[in-house]
Amino acid sequence: MKIIITVFAILSLNLVSAQELSKDQEEIHQILNSFMHSIIAKDSATFKSLFFEENVNWIGVMKEKTQTKRLVKPVVTKNYFTSSYKAFFQSIMKDKKSEEKFENIQIQNDDAIASVTFDYSFWSEDSMTNWGKEYWQLVKANGRWKISSVIFSIEMSK
Repeated sequence: MKIIITVFAILSLNLVSAQELSKDQEEIHQILNSFMHSIIAKDSATFKSLFFEENVNWIGVMKEKTQTKRLVKPVVTKNYFTSSYKAFFQSIMKDKKSEEKFENIQIQNDDAIASVTFDYSFWSEDSMTNWGKEYWQLVKANGRWKISSVIFSIEMSK
């Protein structure tokens, strides 16, 4: 009888952990949705609220095909750039219509940190400008998930 109760208790604890994990993953999916919708709506307040304080890594790396095209220009040497989420948002304000789409989303997390990987495509004025793979690191700060790092590859459409 003690064995059955012990097994039941262990299974119950695992079920509770799975439910918490599911709740965290739902919250992380909401961050992804808010990110996409804030770009479409050009909602800077919502966009800014998704990030962890001021120091967020933002790194883009050109894929080989794109970098080869870029090297034709004599001033281009690096295949990467660093920026910030604020500069990114300012850049999309120039276009009348911008959208970023996510596919193949994979989330790994515990109750404090998370990693999100997905394929993205960026659209400006209904034309895809670039696409690639994107990786986010998130932290759960004061009970809320926040993006702490964004790293992505870039393949330009033209």
